[in-house]
Amino acid sequence: MTKVEGAIERTLFSLLNQAPALDLPEVLAAPELLPFLDKNGVAGTFYHALRKSGWKEPLPGGVYEALRGRFNSQIARNMACAAAARETFRLLHREGIPFLVLKGLALAENVYPHFGMRTTSDLDVLIRREDLLRADAALGGAGYHARDSTPRRALLNPPGYLASLEFHRPGSVFSYLHLHWHLVNTSVPAFGFIENIDMERIWNRSRTGLVACAEARLLGPEHLIIYLCEHGLRVGHSFDRLNLICDLYYAIKNPGAPLDWDLAAAEAKELGLRNFVYLGLRIVQAYGGKALLDDATMEKFAPPSLSVWERLFLAMQLHGLRLRGSSFLVYLAASKGAFGKGRLILRTLFPPRPILAQRSWRWADAHPTTLYFRRIGETMTVLIRLARRLARQPARRSNL
Repeated sequence: MTKVEGAIERTLFSLLNQAPALDLPEVLAAPELLPFLDKNGVAGTFYHALRKSGWKEPLPGGVYEALRGRFNSQIARNMACAAAARETFRLLHREGIPFLVLKGLALAENVYPHFGMRTTSDLDVLIRREDLLRADAALGGAGYHARDSTPRRALLNPPGYLASLEFHRPGSVFSYLHLHWHLVNTSVPAFGFIENIDMERIWNRSRTGLVACAEARLLGPEHLIIYLCEHGLRVGHSFDRLNLICDLYYAIKNPGAPLDWDLAAAEAKELGLRNFVYLGLRIVQAYGGKALLDDATMEKFAPPSLSVWERLFLAMQLHGLRLRGSSFLVYLAASKGAFGKGRLILRTLFPPRPILAQRSWRWADAHPTTLYFRRIGETMTVLIRLARRLARQPARRSNL
């Protein structure tokens, strides 16, 4: 993380909190601004916050136009995605399949202050496990096909691994339609917490809302916070982009669905995700949520203690080291005992063959041995990259 990138982060969250943005003139003149915002998926968020701040000074050559162009393009894309989503929702409604919309459009329309602030590239829909075959038939009739596995094979995946399928249709505006039947969806095994997550509890506390002008189920506000913390802490994310932090920031701030913090804390504990939620909220608090998350609120989620792995991960985040793969440390902490941690490491390197095949579907013709070597290579590459970044990047967030 460079000094300029750190200034961009501070400026973004100062604007979101309507606080003085002391670095704003320097940030607006920085050539790194637009690439950094694009990489972190927050160009629309920055533009909206800048407009709301009442900034009157002229912006350096073309910056305002570039930001406005990104914002308007995101609105257009979100509108196209909403039109495609309505068709999908009609298919599911017609078959009487209950569904719940996750992330993307659900956040853009129901959490963020403006539709153009949240990027959308795919559609994530949660259904019940027993409805997957019917949903596959309904989508298949409209030209969609699951490209990473088949429904019958995917339903045999062991608990704690992949619990979704990627549906694709030629010419679709979505990169893919992601059909989930569990909130936790990962190729790094969710040992240590998956067994506590009762999906009927999630469904029973969901609420009715509108997405793409269609009726849909949405996560209850307390479960949304829990889910965004768990999602941000998946090993493939590790809160590596600012949009993951902004999702959580605005879910907390959302006036349309006020939070019951006592209920959220009780649910996080019941679902076995209290440590996940505490870590996610600490990250948001550090980046820009101090006004939203006071010490009394944080105390509701505070575990008796954090493991050395969790403390290391949190220290990295609070020093600006948002490194993809680093939340494996949190998964290690969730796996109890030497045996549990050894099992996690082994199953990360050598996942069950169906999981490896689904995750590596693009190389479906490759021999299983080749796929396992690829998996080991990917894992080692991430570990080496983490080690190098840790070795060369100085601490930065001393004020946190």
